[in-house]
Amino acid sequence: MKTRSAVSRRTFLKMTGTAPAAALISGAEGYAERASGAPAIGQSSVGAPEVIVVGAGAFGGWTALNLRELGHSVTLVDAHGPGNSRSSSGGETRQIRAGYGDRAIYTRWVRKALEKWQSYQAEWGKTLLLQTGRIFMAPEKTAWLVDTKAVLDKEGVPSEILNHDELVRRYPQMSLDGIGFGLFEPTTGVLKAREGCRAVAEAFERKGGRVTIANVALGRRSGRRLETVTTSSGANLPAQTFVFACGPWLPKVFPELMAKKLFTPRRDVFFFGTPAGDDRFTYPNFPNYSEEESNGYYGFPSIDYRGFKVCPSGERTAFDPETDERIVAAYQVKRARDYVALRFPALKDQPILETRVCQLEMSVDEHFIIDRHPEFDNVWIAGGGSGHGYKHGPVVGEYVANRVTGRATEAGLEALFALKSGSF
Repeated sequence: MKTRSAVSRRTFLKMTGTAPAAALISGAEGYAERASGAPAIGQSSVGAPEVIVVGAGAFGGWTALNLRELGHSVTLVDAHGPGNSRSSSGGETRQIRAGYGDRAIYTRWVRKALEKWQSYQAEWGKTLLLQTGRIFMAPEKTAWLVDTKAVLDKEGVPSEILNHDELVRRYPQMSLDGIGFGLFEPTTGVLKAREGCRAVAEAFERKGGRVTIANVALGRRSGRRLETVTTSSGANLPAQTFVFACGPWLPKVFPELMAKKLFTPRRDVFFFGTPAGDDRFTYPNFPNYSEEESNGYYGFPSIDYRGFKVCPSGERTAFDPETDERIVAAYQVKRARDYVALRFPALKDQPILETRVCQLEMSVDEHFIIDRHPEFDNVWIAGGGSGHGYKHGPVVGEYVANRVTGRATEAGLEALFALKSGSF
């Protein structure tokens, strides 16, 4: 991958309003030009990173990697480690879909994200993206389905609208009673979530970034600038700029600011066994699937023989990502079994092989939150993944890195991603 050019030192100092400081940077091979010639940008103290990114999930990890690829010294901090089981970016798999109704910005970003996932996995020698395709099912040709198809066509993302008979022909392993139409996206699929977080963090370290496992809180403040974050052991970590991309922990770090801006519901996930020798429900023989946008269901084919994934959606129970138990609810077990019996009768007597309880962090309008903290000139917030953020990680990371360093970004997105108040 080509090294991206760094923003000039003068531009960064003008943006952050600080005086020049001495530089001490430990760069990886490939970044020798920074270490040997150009000084670090806006160091807060000798040896301190220019940027601390808090949170090593999809948003934070990719932000740190993009900032490092721009040439900045960066420390990535996470309380439990990249891809850990408490994080919203943990677990084995996430969906990458392009259909978003009339929200064309996310379709465009998915198209870019697909290219980036493919490019990075080739660079790293890892398989992180599996092209399963995705089918969205509905009783009738809804406005959402029609709007989605129009946007996909405009953005050049392949798709088909399938009627009931065509769905039956293509997917005989499904019972399609009550389903009139489906929208199929052949080029989308499944991402390796936990493995992807670790791959990003490892690439970041290879390119000279530093990963630190620690729980942090806001530290010293000087006027409208944050000077440090403080770890639970009492250590103060200084930096010039801070990016908080800690997902459902954002309300814990900024309780007053985020109280009405994020809601963290739980989600129970199930993996059903498939009959011995029956590969009809296993990748690559079945696509991702979903039906209804609220209180519905979605899932994936069996990946790496882990089981057929079924996710009942619509849960509104508030969840604490740090302290709550991750044990599935009995009524969600029943929902999952009832749905499997309805749609996938060959699996109705199969055992549940694995379960997982994870959480979302929903913004008030389900748009991402990427904005400067209103009380700090050097603190940024990146969150509000709203159940669809993981797939966008490479593009979000690039966008946040550009915002933080004062580079040009697409017009209109600052208002779209601004902090907004509301109620849940």
